[in-house]
Amino acid sequence: STVSKINEQLLQYLPGSPHIYKSVDTIPDTEDVVNYPTEFLNSLDPLGLPPHRLELYVGTPVMLLRSLDPPTLCNGARLVVKKMMLQVTLRMWKRRDVFTLRIPLIPMGAETPYTFRRV
Repeated sequence: STVSKINEQLLQYLPGSPHIYKSVDTIPDTEDVVNYPTEFLNSLDPLGLPPHRLELYVGTPVMLLRSLDPPTLCNGARLVVKKMMLQVTLRMWKRRDVFTLRIPLIPMGAETPYTFRRV
């Protein structure tokens, strides 16, 4: 997508070396697991989800995709990666440091015959 290409171009200007995070993609319905192998799920790039292979640098701006602590850490909050292990610093609310873990996400509104989860 165009957004992915712009992100890739902008990341080239950040100093340092990237840290690569790979998602764990699964099908919750055990009957569908044989029909949708992990490699296929990894290749999907649905709207609203991070890619399977996420490349981050210290200083990378990121957006929170799920509310963690409303009203401050809400869906759409802008953060900056401070350390790998996903410790991020909030740009607003007194620049406090917050620690986020990998959060399971399920694409919504996808017109597909299966549901999958990306962590």
